[in-house]
Amino acid sequence: MQITPEMIREQRFKVKLSGFDKEEVINFMLSIADDMEALLEAKNILKGEMEALKSKQKDLEDLFLSAKRYSDERLEQAREQAQHIEQEATQKALSIEEDAKRKAQEILEESRKTSEIATRDALKIKEETQQQAREMLLDAEKTKFTLEKDLIELKTKRSSLLAELKATLESYQSWMREMVDVDSQQK
Repeated sequence: MQITPEMIREQRFKVKLSGFDKEEVINFMLSIADDMEALLEAKNILKGEMEALKSKQKDLEDLFLSAKRYSDERLEQAREQAQHIEQEATQKALSIEEDAKRKAQEILEESRKTSEIATRDALKIKEETQQQAREMLLDAEKTKFTLEKDLIELKTKRSSLLAELKATLESYQSWMREMVDVDSQQK
């Protein structure tokens, strides 16, 4: 049986000799009834607040679940976006690597062609230089031969001139002796 404040207020006890003061008991019972009524009101208020808190808790739990779902969705979107970005970065890196390889191959091919051209040009220059050296050597040999021939001719002419000069000198000496003899005879 559940006791209510009204039950306490209406409760009456039998009176006996040497019993309690009836007025005091009634006042005490009324005081208890008032306190109980206040406690019941507080209980009802707390019960209402508890229901409100439970409702708020339910709302918060729903909000938390919504936030968690939203967070999970955002996290999944972020993962997908990160995966997409990573795939794009990988594709770009592969594309850049392929471009770099292609450029390196082009540079290598260009370098090889340039090297071949330079080698051909160097061989051509070497051949031309060797040909010029042979021609210069041939010209030098011809010049040497001509100079040797001219030297021989000069030596021959010198000998011839010396012989002529000697003959002319001897002829002048002879004439001078004759002139000296003629002069000495005329005196």
